[in-house]
Amino acid sequence: MSKKAVLSFSIYFFVFILMVEWLKPVIELTDTDHLYLFSSYLLLSFLFYFVRLRWYYAAPLKLLFIGWVIISIYTDLSFFSLDAFSYLIEALRVNLAALITREWLEVTNPFRTFLFFLLLWMTTYLLNYWIRVRKNILLFFILTILFITILDTFSPYNGEKSIVIALVSGFIGMGLLYVQKIGIENKEQVKAPLLLGGVGSLVGILVISGTLAFILPKAGPSWPDPVPFFTSAKSSTSSGEGGSGVHRKVGYGENDENLGGAFVQDDTPVFTAAVPTKQYWKIETKDTYTSKGWIQSNTESQVSSYNVGELIQSDITPGEEERTAIASISMLQEYPFVMQPYGIKRVDALEPFTLSWSESNQKLTTFNGGSTVPITNYDVAYSEPVYSLKALRNTKIESLDSLTSEFDRYLQLPETLPTRVRELATSITDGDESLYEKAKSIERYFRQNGFRYDQQLAAIPEGDMDYVDQFLFDTKVGYCDNFSTSMVVLLRSEGIPARWVKGFAPGEIVQREDSVPVYEITNNNAHSWVEAYFPNIGWMTFEPTIGFSNSANLNYDLDIQTDELEAPEQTPTPTPKKPKPETESAEVSERLTEVMTRSVKWVLDRKAAFIWSIIGLAFIGLLAYRFRRKWLSKMLIPVYRARKNDWDTFEKMYHQLLKQLHSYGYVKEQGQTLTDYATQIDGYFNGNHMKKLTSVYEKGFYGGNKIEVDYVLMRESWENLINQLSG
Repeated sequence: MSKKAVLSFSIYFFVFILMVEWLKPVIELTDTDHLYLFSSYLLLSFLFYFVRLRWYYAAPLKLLFIGWVIISIYTDLSFFSLDAFSYLIEALRVNLAALITREWLEVTNPFRTFLFFLLLWMTTYLLNYWIRVRKNILLFFILTILFITILDTFSPYNGEKSIVIALVSGFIGMGLLYVQKIGIENKEQVKAPLLLGGVGSLVGILVISGTLAFILPKAGPSWPDPVPFFTSAKSSTSSGEGGSGVHRKVGYGENDENLGGAFVQDDTPVFTAAVPTKQYWKIETKDTYTSKGWIQSNTESQVSSYNVGELIQSDITPGEEERTAIASISMLQEYPFVMQPYGIKRVDALEPFTLSWSESNQKLTTFNGGSTVPITNYDVAYSEPVYSLKALRNTKIESLDSLTSEFDRYLQLPETLPTRVRELATSITDGDESLYEKAKSIERYFRQNGFRYDQQLAAIPEGDMDYVDQFLFDTKVGYCDNFSTSMVVLLRSEGIPARWVKGFAPGEIVQREDSVPVYEITNNNAHSWVEAYFPNIGWMTFEPTIGFSNSANLNYDLDIQTDELEAPEQTPTPTPKKPKPETESAEVSERLTEVMTRSVKWVLDRKAAFIWSIIGLAFIGLLAYRFRRKWLSKMLIPVYRARKNDWDTFEKMYHQLLKQLHSYGYVKEQGQTLTDYATQIDGYFNGNHMKKLTSVYEKGFYGGNKIEVDYVLMRESWENLINQLSG
C-alpha cells in the first residue's frame, strides 16, 4: 500500500472512531443495544468509500447488511430463507401504510432500525464528501465534542472517556487531512518525514496537555449536577402534584378506580396471534365513571354459557359469513378469559372448557369444572362488522328518546362533573346533524387541539379535581386512558350511550406462518378505547388516542343524487356554495386510505411476480448502464435524423460528437486547437471525417458561412464517426 493510501486510510479510521463516539450515547440513552452491529455498518461504509466502490455495488451490499441485521435482531429466521424475505416485505408494507395514514406510533421497531441505518448512511456520505472534497472535518469534530459534553452534563451518560477519545481522534484526523491537502496543492506525494513529523507533533501536544490536565489541581463544579434535579422533576410531574411518585408497570389490570400517573414500560409478551389483518383485542368494558376512574356497576345482567365451537351471541353483530376469518391465539401469560377480535363468532380449542359471557362487562371468561382456568391455545372465528355510512348519516338525535332504561348506565355521569366539560361537548358537536357526525367530531377533537400522547407526564387529579376536566383543560397530556375516558364523558354529555373498553392494541408482526402474519402482543400494547351506541345501528368502535388507529369498517353506500333530478324544470336560482363538511373530508381520507391498503394488498398477493420483475429490471438496468456508451451513441443517430438539415442541427451534432469523443477517452487537451484535435481524431480512425466537420464548423462559427454547406454530406461524416465510436 502506498504512503498516499496509508494516509487516506488513517483519515477514514480516525473519522470512524469519531463517529462511534457519537453513536455510543445514542445507543445507551435509547436502550437500543447492538452497538457492535451499528459500528460494523459504519466500518463497512467507510471501507467502501476508501476503496471508492461504485454506488451500484455498495448500495445493494449495504441493504443486504441492513436486512441481515434486522432479521438477526428481531427474528429467529435464517436470513437466506423465504420466510425472512417475506418478513421484510411485510414489515415494509405495514410501516408504509402507517406512514401513509400518518399513524406515526404504529411504526414498528424493525422499521425504526431501518430508518436509523438510513441516517447513518447519509451521515457517512456527508463525511466522505468532507474528507474527499472539502478536506476539512472541523465542523463535525466540533459538533461531536459539543454533543458528548452536553449529554455528559445534562443526562445520565458518562462521557469522560469519550471526550478524550474524540479529542485525540479529531485532532489527528484534522492534522492528517491538512497534510494531505498540502501534498495535493503542491502536486506531489506526501513525504514520510512530513507525515511522521505532523502526526508526531499532534500526538506529543496531546500527551503533554493531557498529562498536565491530569496532574494539575482542578476546580470544583460551578453548579450542582443537574441530572438528579431533572430526574426528580420528571418523577414529580409524572405522578401529578402531591402524588406518590410511584411508577406503575404498563399492562392489563382489573382495578381502574384511580387513573393517571406515569407508567414503566414492559415489553414482556402476553400472547401471539396468527391473524390475517391486525386486530384490537377486546377483554372487557366498564360503565361507571367516578371522576377519578372507572368501576363496574352492580346492575344485574344476563350471563350466557357456551361450549367450545358454539355460536356466541354478543351485542355486536358480526359481519357477513364470507368475511369470516380465524385468529389463532397462543397465550404466553395465564389469563382466564378470551382475547376477542371484533365480530367474534365462536371459540375452538383442543382443551375442554366452558365459556361464560357477561352482558354487563362483555368479558368472555373460561371455566373448567366450575373454576376459572387459563387456556393456552385456542382459535377464534370472527367476521369484522361492516357499517353502512348511509345509515350512520341518518342517525338522528330524536332517536335517542327511544332508548330503554338498560342504556342508563351508559349515560351515567358524576354529579360533580364540571359544567365546562358539558359545554365543551356541545361546542365540539355544534352543527353536526347526525349522531355519527357528533361522535366523529369528538374523536377528531383531540388530534386538532394541541393534545399530546405521553406515558410519563400524565397527571393524577388531586382532591375534588375531575380526571377528565384536568386532562381537557389543564394538562392536555396523557395516554390512552385519558383520551378514551374523555371521549366517553363527552359522548355521554351529548346523550350518546358510550362505554369504556379495555384490551390490547394489535402488537407487531414477528413472523409469518403460511403467509399469515403472526403478531406479538406485549404488556406495552395494553390499551383502552371507546364504543358508542347508535339506535338502529348498534355498538361501534372509536379511537380518540393520538397515534392509534382503530377505524370501523364502513360501507360507502351513499346515494349520489341531486335535487335538480327530481324537481320540476324551473329557472335555477344561484345559491352560495356550502363548504364541505369536516366529516365528509375525513370519510374521503378514510376511503383513500382503504384504497391504498387494497392496492398494497393486491401487490403483495402478486409479490413473487413483482420481485422477479424488479430483479429482472435491475439486471437489465445494470447491463444498460454497463454498456451505456454503445447504445447511447446509437440512439443519437435516429434522434438527429428526425431534425432539419440546417446550421442549428449541425452545431448541436458537432458539440454532441465532442462530448462522445471525450467520454470514450479522446480528450481534447487544454490549449489544443480544434484543427489539431481533428487531425488527432482522424489519425485514430484512419479517415478525414473529423477534419471535414471541423472545417465547416469553424467557417460557419467564425466566418458566418452557414448557407453554402452540404449538410447531408456532413451528416454522413458525423454518423460515420458515431458508428465507429459505438463499434
